[in-house]
Order: sequence, then C-alpha cells, then structure tokens
Amino acid sequence: MVNHLETTIEVIIHTTEDRKKILDSIFMMFEIKEDEFTEEKLVGHFGNPILLLKTKLTKKRAQEFVHKVISKISKVQMDEFFDNIDMHFEGSLLFLRISKQDIIRKTINIQENDAMKIKLSMPVYKKSDLVKSYMELLKS
Repeated sequence: MVNHLETTIEVIIHTTEDRKKILDSIFMMFEIKEDEFTEEKLVGHFGNPILLLKTKLTKKRAQEFVHKVISKISKVQMDEFFDNIDMHFEGSLLFLRISKQDIIRKTINIQENDAMKIKLSMPVYKKSDLVKSYMELLKS
C-alpha cells in the first residue's frame, strides 16, 4: 500500500502567527521545505487575512512522514485515536490533526483546534476493510 499512499498536509496560518517559525519547525521535524507548499490567501469571518498552505506527499515519502508523526504521538493518545478512529474518516480519507504550537515545541499531540490537518489516502477496495487497512498502516 505504500506505493499508493498519499498524504495531504494543510496548515492555516493567521496573521498573529509567525509563518517562518511554523514552517521552520515543520522542516526540522518532517523535512518538508517551505517551497513544497502551495499558498492560498483567504479572508476570515471578521475580514482578517488567513494563509492556507498545502502540500501532498506520495509513496515512500508519505509513508516516512506518517511514521514520523505516529512515532512521536504518545501511546495514550494513539490508543484513544484508535478507539475513536471511525470519527476520523470522511469517505475513504483518514484525518489526523496535530497541534501547530506543539510542532514549534518539537512535540506532537493530537488536537482538533488550531491544528495542522493531515489527510491520509490509500486504495481500500472493500469498505469493510477500511478501518483495518488504516490501522495496519498506522501501526507499521
């Protein structure tokens, strides 16, 4: 499945946040360079500027990224994630959100708010195998 794994990473940066600090931390932890991200300028609810950064990793690089992320999440958080994995699917995509602020601190914690969004996608041909396939990927 590694040859078909795709990982999309989305980071929202508000004007009050230090873009350079966030991107430097992502590079240090995951070896993803700033120029690998596409940039989209958005407008927030109150007219505030928001920057959406996206990148896609495929195949072995996606697998290495997933391994780095999972290896740095505490066993307690991963067990909780696995217990509630059904809540993290949208179709056949698996979502994982990790704290931007913790990445700056060189740690990784699962967090829903103000998070870096990670979308995992791989071919799963039988819906009944969806959870099993992703759990195998995350535990490998």
